[in-house]
Amino acid sequence: MDIKVLEEKDNILFNRKDLKLEIKHHGMPTPKKEEIVKEVALKHSVPEDHILIEYIFNKKGIGESIARVKIYKEKVIVKAKKVKEKPKEQPKEEKHEAQASEAK
Repeated sequence: MDIKVLEEKDNILFNRKDLKLEIKHHGMPTPKKEEIVKEVALKHSVPEDHILIEYIFNKKGIGESIARVKIYKEKVIVKAKKVKEKPKEQPKEEKHEAQASEAK
């Protein structure tokens, strides 16, 4: 796996560095986020918990990917997204009984 930095910007407002990477991985599957985090941490001499990978897109037909990576000056805390559950529908019989009791 060979990683090349295409773009590098200092984002002072968010206290981070934004990177756009080209990852060559011929003959291998798209690298996992953990592998990329380790490589970026080694290259930029930062702890792994300061790195956040926004996305990895694979180029079709060739063993190359593009990744957007953010290196923060402080530890990154990622919050999980909440998943809303759909309300379960009542069986048809219970619906009719509930409507009948409301009508009385």
